[in-house]
Amino acid sequence: MVRPTPLIVLALLLCSSTEAVGQIWERLTFQDSFSGKFSGKARRVRPASFSVLLPGDTTASYSIRSAMRVDFGFESLGQKIAIGPFVEYRLLTNIRKPQNVFMVGLSTDWQTRDAEAEDKKWSAVLAARVMYKNDFERSTKSVLTDLLFTPVAKGRDGGLSNLFLPNVATQFGSAVEFTYSPSIGLEHESVVRTADKSLEGSVVRAVTGVRAELVPLPSHWSRRLELNLEYSYGYDLQETAEPYQLDRGHKLVTADANVWFLKTDAGTLAGVSLKYTNGESPKTGFRQQQLTELTFSLKF
Repeated sequence: MVRPTPLIVLALLLCSSTEAVGQIWERLTFQDSFSGKFSGKARRVRPASFSVLLPGDTTASYSIRSAMRVDFGFESLGQKIAIGPFVEYRLLTNIRKPQNVFMVGLSTDWQTRDAEAEDKKWSAVLAARVMYKNDFERSTKSVLTDLLFTPVAKGRDGGLSNLFLPNVATQFGSAVEFTYSPSIGLEHESVVRTADKSLEGSVVRAVTGVRAELVPLPSHWSRRLELNLEYSYGYDLQETAEPYQLDRGHKLVTADANVWFLKTDAGTLAGVSLKYTNGESPKTGFRQQQLTELTFSLKF
């Protein structure tokens, strides 16, 4: 008799509801990250990206930024909450400070109320994560938790009246659609195993950021071109391990231009992206540097 493997057990858990197996696919979310990102109502997220450089005279170079979540599908809770397990992998090779981080955990996004349906001026989206992180470059294993908040305003009649409303699209005629999403929150990371004992300990970090999205000629080009700019800042409030950086502040600027060749009504997007990154992200193991990439991108 064949014994069930852990993968079979996981598959049974994911299919434990009475819905058909085919509907599991509809519960998948695939993007660049779930750590410190919103994936519910305030869904201004980057796509997963992949690139490979195979030169003839030196080592191959790889770039992977991908994360996947399976929503449990608690229909009784309605559309206000999404929760499920996720996995995330980030790899950058042949750069000055390589990145090689694997994360697995539980992710949830909760929209506290529906501003449109309840005739309120605003609502809030709370995102919480609990995850295990293995940083292969630094040889550390950590447990992380984070909590993020972003406001979602009720849209007005349209046009420039929405310009300063967070997570509401502003239409500049038919030329440009603009949306911005601010966030604030806390992170906690505890290093539980490391080859360098000086890195053992924990850190509590305050985080904030703002992300802006521009869609030129959204009707004419069917939203096939997206421009994004994001700034985030984290500050170490308390740290018990020896800091591997003297500066307790961590800035990160990212920008990307996405061209979608495949775009479906179900929300699947596939195309190419030009990405720029400058700064550092302790949570994802990205150390202080800047780089520009051309990648294949996918989001659904």
